[in-house]
Amino acid sequence: MLRADKHVLKVLLVTDAGEAENTSQGGESPVETAPETTSEVAGNSVIRPGLVGIHEHPIPSGAELQWIENGGVNIRCARWAATATPGKGTVCIIQGRTEYIEKYFEVIEDLRERGFAVLAFDFRGQGGSDRLLRQAWRGHVDNFSDYVSDLERVTREVLLPECPAPFFALAHSTGGAVMLHLLQSGSFVFDRAVLVSPLIGLGSTRPSEKTVATIMRTLNGLGLGERPVPFFNKKELRVFKNNVLTSDEHRFGHATRIFEKAPFLKVGAPTIGWLNAACKAMSDMRDADFGKNNRTPVLIVASGNDSVVSLKEIENISDNMRSIWQVVVPGALHELLMERDRFRDQFWAAFDAFVPGSGSGY
Repeated sequence: MLRADKHVLKVLLVTDAGEAENTSQGGESPVETAPETTSEVAGNSVIRPGLVGIHEHPIPSGAELQWIENGGVNIRCARWAATATPGKGTVCIIQGRTEYIEKYFEVIEDLRERGFAVLAFDFRGQGGSDRLLRQAWRGHVDNFSDYVSDLERVTREVLLPECPAPFFALAHSTGGAVMLHLLQSGSFVFDRAVLVSPLIGLGSTRPSEKTVATIMRTLNGLGLGERPVPFFNKKELRVFKNNVLTSDEHRFGHATRIFEKAPFLKVGAPTIGWLNAACKAMSDMRDADFGKNNRTPVLIVASGNDSVVSLKEIENISDNMRSIWQVVVPGALHELLMERDRFRDQFWAAFDAFVPGSGSGY
């Protein structure tokens, strides 16, 4: 396993959907970092890098950065106090595949201005948390239950003891799938959960999910789980034009500029093992009994032009699982929280109406 401080990478510009090629585009953006942190790993003192910001995407003030250990994997966490009163509790941000705390700085400020404290963390294998393979840029996990375990550990070690109640979840894409599995387990930590473009099924631009699942299961069974997927399309994510993630060029460019300063944050193509685990998690969510243990009200906000995840499967789970409401933002792409303001405003209107204390609730 590779520790976050050892990621000396010349790797790939990434997003929640995947990777792009090596980039070094010149032009310096002013950069800021939170203080480095020293922690103990296997009896050795390890210096872990702080949060990274750039001039147009700065670190929100007052960040408290820490690492927690989960099954030998070190998970990077950061939390912030609300900047408005009265306080309304804490929102825990649950990120998508390849994402990292820094990507959510604007969202964090939006939440703090609404009176929420914020907790964010990086899943194992991405961001500033420990990488799982020697080829550290590969996005890998053996089972989505490992992600659920990371979330459970963060709630026990940081959210419950150190953050003000009540607690709300804000989960994106892969994070949405993880959150649904946590709720299926009967967890009642969160008072309400908002899922943005959750990964419940693969989008229309990919091979059929059934075909993908069969191929991944076969290759994983042959011991190839740590190899990158063979048909991953890198080209569509290299430049803003025709990207499938956001129609906001300015927000799209934040990742490029942050990665120029902090290449250790990058993650590339998913491995065969990761996609095999994702297909298993998606299949589980279609079981007739999935969701029967959930007691938490859930709002799903989907993007009308999303080609990364399946809108049909989002509709199906909204119909079949108890305590779920659904809103669709027409015209928006997959990364709704990184979209143009006219799309983001619709998301925040739905959020404010759903999360108690921030508007007229559902």
